[in-house]
Amino acid sequence: MEDLTFDINSLLSPEEADALFEGRETETAAQQPGAPEEEREEEKDDVAEEKEETTPEKVGNEEKPGNEDAATDGGGSSPDTFYSSIAYALRNDGILPDFSDDDLDKVKAPEDFAELIEKAVTSKFDERTRRIDEALGNGVAPDTVRAYEQTLQYLSSINEEALSAEGEEAENLRRQLIYNDLVNRGYSQDRANREIEKSFKSGSDIDDAKDALEALNKFYRDGYDNVQKEARQRTEAAKAEQKKNADKFRKMVLEDEIKVGDDALDKRTAQRVYDAVSKPVYKDPDTGQLMTSVQKFQKENPLEFMKQIGLWFVLTNGGKDVSSFAKAQARVEKNKNIRELERKINATQLNADGSLRYTSGVGGDTDPLLSDGWKVEM
Repeated sequence: MEDLTFDINSLLSPEEADALFEGRETETAAQQPGAPEEEREEEKDDVAEEKEETTPEKVGNEEKPGNEDAATDGGGSSPDTFYSSIAYALRNDGILPDFSDDDLDKVKAPEDFAELIEKAVTSKFDERTRRIDEALGNGVAPDTVRAYEQTLQYLSSINEEALSAEGEEAENLRRQLIYNDLVNRGYSQDRANREIEKSFKSGSDIDDAKDALEALNKFYRDGYDNVQKEARQRTEAAKAEQKKNADKFRKMVLEDEIKVGDDALDKRTAQRVYDAVSKPVYKDPDTGQLMTSVQKFQKENPLEFMKQIGLWFVLTNGGKDVSSFAKAQARVEKNKNIRELERKINATQLNADGSLRYTSGVGGDTDPLLSDGWKVEM
């Protein structure tokens, strides 16, 4: 049976997920989803008090308006220049020497800064490592990357001396290069073999092999580039679709009205629903995978999770009628009230004539509730 899973990446990009998860690893149990509301409120109060105790008071006018050095002014720069100011400082210190002013001016958000650092790291790779990293990052299958890399590495190892050498091994190498080039150009096997014989008879086989080697290098590099380009386009399309779905889901939960019976779901509960399936609260120590509270519950209680999904599916008629939850609750309350009424009726004592028997006696002057001149109009 195929695993039923919620994928946070279908709602958030890896950068967004990391940003949301930042700082959650040190949360207490009271802050985790599922903790009683009173504990979470108490925890918030404790944190607030702690901040008040540890925040130093400002004496005099210690702020320096107009200071544009974000690396030294304690965060006084505007949000648009904060990260670019850090990037400029790193370049001045020789850490990011290869970036222009235009590159650094574009760094306005945490994502831009992370991308700049990644470019700086990958620029230190050799050509082959950088090529592999880019291909895998674009989603090219590892087997495809391996095949292209082995072919290009083999072709790059062939030098002019190997092509021009005498002997059967060098001759076979020239034949193989010429043959592969002709086949790549659309020649049939028979025609390619005839062309090879012509080349050797005319004595042009060495020059033809050099041309073939150059053509083969270009052929496989272009093929590699095309594979990466297609993979990159698929990745970008997937990201666009991911963002579209994330925006749509957010609107469905937080903006559209969700009816439960005759009542609409309140905003606070709607936010909790959205957070439960979109915000990471746990990082798997083995895989590093970020999980939402729903994913965490599924991982820890897979059978119970499946039971709850099945229960929800049946009670909502496949998700078409959420109000059935409210109807079911109303039936429970109704049945409860009926049973309580039956219990009270069965426990009530009656007189011989069927009238109610009161603990203080039945009517008459001896009834203390009706004495001292009080009258009850019937």
